[in-house]
Amino acid sequence: MAQVAVHRETACGAAHSCADCAGCEKMMTRTENMVLAYNDAGANPGDMVTVRSENGNFFKTAAIVYILPLVLAVAFYIGATAMSLGSEGIRALCAGGGFVIGILLAVVWDRYMKKVSGLRFHIVEIKRACSGM
Repeated sequence: MAQVAVHRETACGAAHSCADCAGCEKMMTRTENMVLAYNDAGANPGDMVTVRSENGNFFKTAAIVYILPLVLAVAFYIGATAMSLGSEGIRALCAGGGFVIGILLAVVWDRYMKKVSGLRFHIVEIKRACSGM
């Protein structure tokens, strides 16, 4: 296992360096994340490496975090409409409640994945060796 600093290239998804863009720079709160990765390539401290994640758990987590709250909001709104619950404001409140439940489930999932090391990263390539460190 190795601790790897993963640098975020852009916050907006554009193909440029965020260091050159004042808009992106203001939105970014943290430009690097520290992750533990399996050292499959035999990297040494200071090496610049390529890190890959295991896609199955990554996509499952992304779906839970980004899609589940929206799906629950729509489902709660449709459920409130089907049960003829009051005015449009009540239905919107039900949708908000579904969204909040989705966010809480995403937080619980995130804590579970951290506990069981569910998101696994692997060092797959040494891009630049740094033998002096």
